[in-house]
Amino acid sequence: MEALSMRKLADSIGVSPAAPYAHFKNKEAFLSEVRNYITERFYSSLTEITDNCSNLSRILLELGKSYVLFFYENPLYYQLLFSIGDIDIDDYPPFRLFRTTAEKVLKGLLGNKGSRANKMNNSIIHAKVIALWSLVHGLSSVVTVKGVVDTDHLEDEVELILSSINV
Repeated sequence: MEALSMRKLADSIGVSPAAPYAHFKNKEAFLSEVRNYITERFYSSLTEITDNCSNLSRILLELGKSYVLFFYENPLYYQLLFSIGDIDIDDYPPFRLFRTTAEKVLKGLLGNKGSRANKMNNSIIHAKVIALWSLVHGLSSVVTVKGVVDTDHLEDEVELILSSINV
């Protein structure tokens, strides 16, 4: 991102060097809008799963597949979103959706066993949410490395990898 300049951006799309400034104050404002656009698309792909998958035993798997496949299909999005490192994960809509969905499923699996057990359950649930998110986030990066997964059957391969882990 350091190499990007508003002048290079203008040149690449065939407009005057001043044109981007009619829409964006500076490079950071432009990148912020691009990141917002990507986040909205990513969030939309995840909400499509949560809105349409009523099977709680499959929703985490489907959500994970959607996460990984979104970034496989848009590898530059992954780089742009996560290379800057200023995302506040608690305020990041895709993660909040992932977390709340995972918590709902995991609470259903662990059940309700009293206040002491609930405290332990909350710690376990938090740890599992981070582990699940780490898995899909890392796999999103790994699937773009040539030869690691069978990209001719990527959806099946991703499902196999994700389902090989027990929550």
